[in-house]
Amino acid sequence: MVKYMVWFTLQFKAWTRRRSSWMQVLGMVLLLLMVSHIRLPGIENTRIGVCAAPDVFSQRVLECLKDRESIFDFAEYQDQEEMRHDILAGRMECGFVFFEDAEGDRFKNSASYICTPFSAKGLIAQETFYAAFFEVYSGQILIGNEKELFGKSSGEITRELLERRQAYLQENEMFRIDVIETEQTVPQTSSADGAAKSTRPVQGTAGMFLFAILWMAQGRKFERYGNGVTAALERKERWKFAYLGCMAEALVPAAAGTVLILLSPGHRSALAEFASMLLFVLVTGFWVLAVGSFFKNSVTFAAWTAAILLVQLAVCPIFIDLAPYIPAIAVIRRLFPLGWLDFAG
Repeated sequence: MVKYMVWFTLQFKAWTRRRSSWMQVLGMVLLLLMVSHIRLPGIENTRIGVCAAPDVFSQRVLECLKDRESIFDFAEYQDQEEMRHDILAGRMECGFVFFEDAEGDRFKNSASYICTPFSAKGLIAQETFYAAFFEVYSGQILIGNEKELFGKSSGEITRELLERRQAYLQENEMFRIDVIETEQTVPQTSSADGAAKSTRPVQGTAGMFLFAILWMAQGRKFERYGNGVTAALERKERWKFAYLGCMAEALVPAAAGTVLILLSPGHRSALAEFASMLLFVLVTGFWVLAVGSFFKNSVTFAAWTAAILLVQLAVCPIFIDLAPYIPAIAVIRRLFPLGWLDFAG
């Protein structure tokens, strides 16, 4: 046991003396801080922002949106930039902006739709918004085309058109919606309330970065003096020495990653995060040594590096969990170290 402690200590000291080691830790810290501030719109997020112009028309549309039955919760904004900031922060699914020239000839350009690439309910929100938009605007369309349709314009025709329009809006003869409810499993996403979710971007990013550090450390065996120490050891001792080297490489990055996970929103208990990271490091050490032994030159080793990282990014629930759609992924991910980083709460 003393021999193994000496091996671990020597390799850890060698790690601390390399400038690249601390640069890796710094890079991981900066990356995790950036990821921890990313807010993706959750599946349960149904809030829609509306920045209304100070005119009667936009206020009527906003009132129509709030009064009608809908899955969305429409919130009014006075400042367009504030609404854009909330959309980017994930507090709003998307938003709509009115312009002050809504009453003029440029009416078709009076509203703009704002969203991020992560918006999942934007198309439905547009249908809801424009249904209210044209419900209010339909009266102006009828009045504006009255002379073209009937050859003249009069108060009697206008009154009749508006009455017929109101009758159509209140009845369901023209449009009928049949609602069929089906059972489905909704993939869970991370949230800031600390609830148990299947994806945690900060935890997954930390695991991916830590795996990359340990995997690239195995590439040093292809250097000129990479196997200098292990060459002097017996065959059984070489593997133990290399595994302790993996643990030495992972000690500081794993500790830094665990601390940053605990400082980020949506983390579990300290014991759960520590146990999860410990299991991940132990499994990753075995995995990189076993798989890395199949590569006999640096070119092949480097060529497979990106492929292994991308496969884990696809099958492991870092930013999105595909297992509810493709059940086999839940089994495939266990073949990779990142699949052993427990994402479930």
